[in-house]
Amino acid sequence: MNIQNDTFILSKRGWLIAAVVGALFLFFTMTGLHLFQFVFGALLLALLAIFRNPERNTAAYEPDAIISSVDGVVLSVEEVNVEERKMVKMTVLNSLWDVSVLRSPFDATVEGYKIRRGASLPLYNPLADTLNEKAVLSFRSSKGNEMYVEHISEQNCFPIGVDAEVGQRFKEGARYGFLAKGRSVLYFPDNVRLSVNAGNSLRAGESVIGYFGAA
Repeated sequence: MNIQNDTFILSKRGWLIAAVVGALFLFFTMTGLHLFQFVFGALLLALLAIFRNPERNTAAYEPDAIISSVDGVVLSVEEVNVEERKMVKMTVLNSLWDVSVLRSPFDATVEGYKIRRGASLPLYNPLADTLNEKAVLSFRSSKGNEMYVEHISEQNCFPIGVDAEVGQRFKEGARYGFLAKGRSVLYFPDNVRLSVNAGNSLRAGESVIGYFGAA
């Protein structure tokens, strides 16, 4: 499945499970089993919310702008050293009710990608970073600007989904994956100028979070 072409109002990742639950809802509706009708109706509404796939567009294209890859709330922004390189680290928490589709932060080529299948511990557990499912990607622009993204899954029954290969190109805002609930950590070079702070809400493919090449 090519996530970039997944433009239906409901993500293709949710088609099968939504169809099964929808069929069961109709069955229990026709048979008059109201308790099961209520349960599967509520479950169907939850699935439609989790797998919703809205169109997103930035208000206007801006050179060197960085667009959020994920819906959620900014937990922190800090300077860190990664392999003796000074970088800016931004942590974003996305809930089960945020839009789950992941999007490219700018016109980019995937420089690196790996995914680790694992546990689904709550994020406050100290072992979550080590054991939970994690996807790591690096994106590079035509100007050579690069950023790294780590997506860590939290307690839920939906695995991280990423449809990306090294060397693959994405347009700004193009869909590349799915994270139902978890934490995303974005790493930028130290010359980036971020325009968001802790507590800000982000919309993937729409919110401008910063600019490369800041003086």
